[in-house]
Order: sequence, then C-alpha cells, then structure tokens
Amino acid sequence: MGQQQSPQERNKQNRDLLNTEFSFKYTESGGFTKRYLLISYNSKTNIITSSTDVSGSNITQKQPSEADKQELREVVRTNEFFKTRTDYPPEKEDENLIAHTLTITVGDNTHTTGWTDVSRDIPDSIIKIVNEIKRIASKEKIV
Repeated sequence: MGQQQSPQERNKQNRDLLNTEFSFKYTESGGFTKRYLLISYNSKTNIITSSTDVSGSNITQKQPSEADKQELREVVRTNEFFKTRTDYPPEKEDENLIAHTLTITVGDNTHTTGWTDVSRDIPDSIIKIVNEIKRIASKEKIV
C-alpha cells in the first residue's frame, strides 16, 4: 500500500515542478486571409514571444508575471497534454483550413499535436490550454 506524502514532500514536488524547464510553441496559420500567429514561451529566458508574420519580422516579447507562468504550467498539468494524440486531421483537405500546432516541453518530455479548425474529436484539454495561452498573450498585450 502506498504511503501518503507529508505536506513538506508535496511542497518539494510542487517546487520541483515550478523549477523544471517549461516551454511551448503555438502556431495557427492559413485560412482565407492566410493569417499567421505564433506564441511561444521558454522558462530559461522567461520571455513570451508573439509574431503575426511568418518571416518573424513582426515580433513582440515580454516577461510574463509569476501568476501567469504558474497558470500556464497548471493548465498543462491538469489537462494532461502529453496524453493527447499527435494529429487530429480534417476529414478532407482544403487550402482554406486554419492549421494549428502546439508543442510543449516539460523537463525532458516534449509532445506536439496538430489539428485544423474543422478537425473532429479534438480534446477539450487542448482547447483549454490554447485558450489560456491566448488569454495570457492578450493580457500581456503581445498579440
């Protein structure tokens, strides 16, 4: 039978999670307007970056607040991103589809998933993570 952790052990695990390298890269591109959006973050540099130009010439960078960094980590942890499939393809190809990709790294674990605006069976967990990323990027006025 497993032993229950003491509050000190739980606090240590939470600190370890907060100190673990964490990064993400979210992109959406395509559609009728050929739009492009990139939002990324790396805990090593502590910079959240966005670009609306595929060439990377239109870049905005900021340091997120401590609360925002914790919220990003928490939304990834609670939504079990690493258990999602790598691909949620559309039923049929269309040049006007908007393609989305999300890559997240936590420590030594990296996972990427891709979908379109008409893909089926996209888990709510992916949408929750993307919505949190967009919320923080908007709040920090980098998008």
